[in-house]
Amino acid sequence: MKQQSLFDGDDRRGVDRAVVPLGLVGRAASLSRAQKKFNRLIADLEAARQELARWNGYLPTYGQRVHTEIEPMQARLRQARIAMVELLDQTMRGGRLTRAQRAKVRDILSSMLSGLLEEGHEPALERLHDKYCDVRYEEGQRQEAEMLRELASDFLGVEVDDDEISSPEEMARAIEQKMRPPAGEAEPAPRARRKKGAQAVAREALRQHAEQDASRSVREIYRKLVSELHPDREMDPVERARKTQLIQKVNQAYEGKDLLALLELQLAIEQIDPWALANMAEERLQHYNLVLEEQLKRLQQEVSELAMPFVMMLADAAPRKVTPEVVQRAIDEDLQAMRLDLQHLQSDLERFRDIRQLKASLRDYRSQGLDEEDLDALAMLLFKGRRGRRR
Repeated sequence: MKQQSLFDGDDRRGVDRAVVPLGLVGRAASLSRAQKKFNRLIADLEAARQELARWNGYLPTYGQRVHTEIEPMQARLRQARIAMVELLDQTMRGGRLTRAQRAKVRDILSSMLSGLLEEGHEPALERLHDKYCDVRYEEGQRQEAEMLRELASDFLGVEVDDDEISSPEEMARAIEQKMRPPAGEAEPAPRARRKKGAQAVAREALRQHAEQDASRSVREIYRKLVSELHPDREMDPVERARKTQLIQKVNQAYEGKDLLALLELQLAIEQIDPWALANMAEERLQHYNLVLEEQLKRLQQEVSELAMPFVMMLADAAPRKVTPEVVQRAIDEDLQAMRLDLQHLQSDLERFRDIRQLKASLRDYRSQGLDEEDLDALAMLLFKGRRGRRR
């Protein structure tokens, strides 16, 4: 059944095709349900396209900022923290601290060294860790690995029998490997579902039939475009080059099941016009809507996959919708926080070379009556900062 024309009197005069957007135009009240859905899908697809383009365009910028701003600042912070560890170790060997002061400095060193080794192993730091911590570094690593082994066994049913594994990173890799199916082996079959009723079977048959019709509609558009744009039939070299470029876009859109791009190409070469869309048969329009819905799902999934690492990076600080602009602001805030941490560390390094200044800080801390967790913050020794770093 043909749709009623969406244009008053079907008057096409004065309308420039080149500026008519893809979609069905006309009074909203005159649009059928399928036509409204078509317009909504076109708008949603265009929004998803733009969002995907923003993320793809932002990734190089993010990589550049990590390389030129974040990593250098993290390296400077790490060196300052190592310098603080060395200064406190030297002070501990000097014999000028009381027993209570030594206990506090030992706690600070234990906390800082654990954080530094977690970021990157260095033999000199491991030796200092074992000097000031109750549990040797290697033993702590083995304990964490065993804890992961037990968790995998109890909650995932995964058994890792390799007794040579001695770090949590190695254990995590072994667990992940165990969870993968062997090469060439199919994924476990899904659990059998309850037998479908007659209505469910009928709905499934209708859905499959609609999908087949939708695929045929896309193939029909593709064949029409190829027929008109095939460069081998063109004698003019300039026009042949233009058609070669267009046919590449057609093939790319067809392989990607990109109905929106195919329709846009038809409009671009004037193979169809907005009036043809407006008077499209209802059944054909429903087929298009089915294809566009699937295309929208794929695009939204691509956007989600690109954004997910940044959502996880921001963690609790993530807003409802994470965008490249949100990530940029978060990086700016982190860099500012790291600059302040570095300033405080450098200031404290200068002050604590005077044993009296260090003792004063320890005395002030003791008077605050803080708990063990606040030992990490003593004398601005925030070895990890209050926020996660954007890496």
